[in-house]
Amino acid sequence: MVLAPPDGSAGPLRGPVSYQPKIVSYPALPDGLNASSLIAAKGAELKFWIIKTNESAEKKVLNVSGTVETLRSSLAAYYGFDLTVNPRVETINVPTVDESIRDRQWADLVSLGIEWKDSIKAGKQFKLVPEVPEALVPKTSIQSILPGIELPGIELGAANQRSIAQIPSTPSSQNSLPTGTGPNVIANQFCFTGNSSHLANSPAPAATNSVAQVMHPHIPSHLPVPSPTLSPSTSAAAGLREVGILDDISTVIAGLERCEGLRQVIEQIESGDVQAIRDRYGPSEPGRRGTADPSWPKYSNLVSKRERIHRVLMQDFAGDKERFFNYFTVPPPATKKRKRGADVSDLPTEYFRSFRKIVEAIPWREADIVAERQKAEYLDGEGEFSDVKWGQVWDGKNSWEIWREIGKERYQNTKKKAEDINS
Repeated sequence: MVLAPPDGSAGPLRGPVSYQPKIVSYPALPDGLNASSLIAAKGAELKFWIIKTNESAEKKVLNVSGTVETLRSSLAAYYGFDLTVNPRVETINVPTVDESIRDRQWADLVSLGIEWKDSIKAGKQFKLVPEVPEALVPKTSIQSILPGIELPGIELGAANQRSIAQIPSTPSSQNSLPTGTGPNVIANQFCFTGNSSHLANSPAPAATNSVAQVMHPHIPSHLPVPSPTLSPSTSAAAGLREVGILDDISTVIAGLERCEGLRQVIEQIESGDVQAIRDRYGPSEPGRRGTADPSWPKYSNLVSKRERIHRVLMQDFAGDKERFFNYFTVPPPATKKRKRGADVSDLPTEYFRSFRKIVEAIPWREADIVAERQKAEYLDGEGEFSDVKWGQVWDGKNSWEIWREIGKERYQNTKKKAEDINS
């Protein structure tokens, strides 16, 4: 057997030949980078991926400057993406029939809850089922529901058996309509029409061992249905409990509004209280304000500021609470001397920067860090930002700690204050 070499060179090869194709390997992708996201990405995202790529390679393999198309092409070439091929379209998760029914049921329960709460607060009776005019309610008897069916046997004394047999059965016309008024008008149709004294006044001798099969013709055609009613005190107590359950979300909101401490803000996020308010009043889809509850503008700042504080903890401080709280700890305010022997147990044991001031400072910190990164000491030989040089100077420090080190940390807009003075 004569084979040609796989490289196309002259000369035959004899015997079996094993040819292994060359396998091209590409570096690991940064989070969120794929063909679809690369095509749709904007400049900031492309630069972010290039920075992560250079960090992963531990050297500058891609340029962070250039047009959007240049950045996109360089990433595609480096990771082997073919941008001329249409990426796979992600399928949309269409709710199943059961999910659609469940969603509608929850929406209906929400509307019922609001109606329930309003009724209780107004001192009105809340009814799940609306009242039906008496003329529209048909009369139903036991005979019409269970025609000719034997009832289970019961142990009865002989006298009681005779008493049951003596009870006259005088049902009303099957087609007659109920009469009378009141909430129990239907229940009132199921009542004894004979003289109940046959049972009440008869002696009750000891029960025998005989078992009587009580047939349908020997029992009254209508049975009594009790109509329990709640006393006013019981109804009032139930109403108070209902209002308490329905006002839980109001209690959560009030707790958030009273909270001022940084540690309490983090606890509110982690307990789910902040998310509960977003779920109740916020948009059903991010960025779609039209889907939010009309009350959302009142609570949006309350929710968003706490969420931004939590992002500072999780992203900038990598979830390290001790480092986070230590950074934002401030000295106790100067106070007048307390009298000797005065109780100091009511004084706080720790003081933190106001979380509202921290949120206001986020854009100032970002702008100052961007300006710092443009300094010549962080640029490479080609005039581009070097992550290696940045890491050599600020090894292990996050952007907040760097902000403090470069002397730019502030929690009031000094530029705006200067403009107000000069104007």
